[in-house]
Amino acid sequence: MADFTRCLFTLPFKITTATQIKLVLADSAVGGITVTATAVAGTYFNDLDVTGASLGVNLLEHLISQLEAAEGVAGTNGSWSLEHQAGDYQGRYRLEREKGNAADDVTSLEVIGGEVSMLTFGYASAAAQAPADGTEDPALWTAPNRAQGLWIIDEYPGLSAGAEERTSTTVLSATSPDGTTARDTYGDVTRKVISLLTLPAASVFKFYVDDADYASGLGAATGDVNACFDELRRLWSRLDADVYCRFYPDAATLTDFVQLQPGAQDGWLASLDAVADRVSSNPVLYNLTITAFVVE
Repeated sequence: MADFTRCLFTLPFKITTATQIKLVLADSAVGGITVTATAVAGTYFNDLDVTGASLGVNLLEHLISQLEAAEGVAGTNGSWSLEHQAGDYQGRYRLEREKGNAADDVTSLEVIGGEVSMLTFGYASAAAQAPADGTEDPALWTAPNRAQGLWIIDEYPGLSAGAEERTSTTVLSATSPDGTTARDTYGDVTRKVISLLTLPAASVFKFYVDDADYASGLGAATGDVNACFDELRRLWSRLDADVYCRFYPDAATLTDFVQLQPGAQDGWLASLDAVADRVSSNPVLYNLTITAFVVE
């Protein structure tokens, strides 16, 4: 089994032009104004490629790029960047807007259209979000929670994890009474087996991350459901069949991933009960092993 350091999973978001991002300015070079930008339809991810330089499919990075272009047209000329917050608990975003004019006073930022919202990116609610200080340069929006559909293994003493791939062949055989056998072979498939050992309880089940002591031990905010693999499973179970989860064996290597699709035998997609094994009660730790098909 190949070992890895910090792995991550990230789920796709299928976005249409219904998704827009809206900035409200109380003052700017052109006075009070609302600037709205529209997403380009496609499949995007909440991942760690916050600049878009490696893969170019980070959803929030795409939206603020569209917004920056719209600001250029509107004459407000703000400059946007997406940052990944530092710390052991990874996957939380921070947005920064540098002023286009000294008069800039930012009221709020909102993602509209019904497909995704600010909640998708780890903010406290789906509603419009005010920056920490609307006149600050840059204006900052710091998400308290991990982005949805993104799960990263957390640092923990004694943590161990690994993955392996196994190839299987679909074969149907029929044997006649005289012993003659006819065989039909339908090709090979690759199965991924991922083992995550001694996971802190708050990184597996929501019950624990709702407890302040368990959440703080992980470094997460109390109630950050995106800390939990079980929430990733829940969202994964709702994906369309033509898009796939990306699994990165090393979160530091953004271009190295495989696409995963659970099949009929992967019952963990409905519930982790059969694959989450509690191996310690003090502290509460779980071993978790999942399987899925590799999609080329």
